[in-house]
Amino acid sequence: MTPKILLPCLLLGLAEATTYPSCDATTTEAFLEETTEEPAPDIPLELQVQGQSGKFTLVPKGSSGASVGIRVTMDALREVDADGNEVGTSGAVKHSINTFASQDFTVGDMETVRIGSGVSAAKVSFDSTISEIGRIGVDTYVMAQSGTVGMSNESWDVNIGDLKWNIRLWDWTWCDGSNCKQGQTEQVGAYVELDITVQNLGGGSANQGSGKSVSLGSNATLELSTQVQKDCAWEQLPDEFPSISTQGSQTTVTFRFPRFETSCLYDPVLSGAADEMGVDVDSPTPAPAPGDDVAGAAASATLGAVALCALSAVAAWA
Repeated sequence: MTPKILLPCLLLGLAEATTYPSCDATTTEAFLEETTEEPAPDIPLELQVQGQSGKFTLVPKGSSGASVGIRVTMDALREVDADGNEVGTSGAVKHSINTFASQDFTVGDMETVRIGSGVSAAKVSFDSTISEIGRIGVDTYVMAQSGTVGMSNESWDVNIGDLKWNIRLWDWTWCDGSNCKQGQTEQVGAYVELDITVQNLGGGSANQGSGKSVSLGSNATLELSTQVQKDCAWEQLPDEFPSISTQGSQTTVTFRFPRFETSCLYDPVLSGAADEMGVDVDSPTPAPAPGDDVAGAAASATLGAVALCALSAVAAWA
């Protein structure tokens, strides 16, 4: 089975709260995650998070990330109206970010968690304020076991070294006509668009496959969903989204998230990073089946080596 790096995305709405609103854990819409007291899992991969720009790269442990690895870059964010026209561009408070290069993110400590079917993973989260209108956050999960992860609407098989991540927006103040104008024209926000670029630093060519699947080289594959979790309920993204373009080793994806009251979550997947980088991992230790004793399984499992490196205040990468 080809390993998978997952690209999930979580979006929400701005008030004084800085904590991302969670869905009711008793419902099937909730993302299943449990923080554990287990030692940090280990595989021979390392996640480098850049505190300025929010760029992150999965690389072989000890690598500089200059020539081998898979990098995810947030390029731009904008609020648009029902016709896709950008809004909130002329006032003192902008409803867009043309580049994340100088955007400061707060990077949290690494946590050991179990997600999905009980898969052990190393988690690092980071977040930032978007102008004065909201917040954006990213959760990254480097898999230390094989198993199944995902939401109630979709799930994916994962192996050691796969990376799942969520993009979150919350505490959002939308253009409502009174606070956003272009001349005398009142503007109303209907969507948030986010552009990201995924690059294979090893130079593998990106090619779009069937549906929303993108090959990033010989083994790595980006799997995208057409569904989004808005206010804890799943719905389809607007037609033609996410939109995908490829050039050389880079894949640029534009998401269009519908207007939300409290939250919106997007959950895609990228696979095969370890194989793509030529990194050997130990034979996958499967996560315990539902109903198994997670603690007992963890005690008997031999995890491979994952190191996470959070660089919280670094100048923007070239």
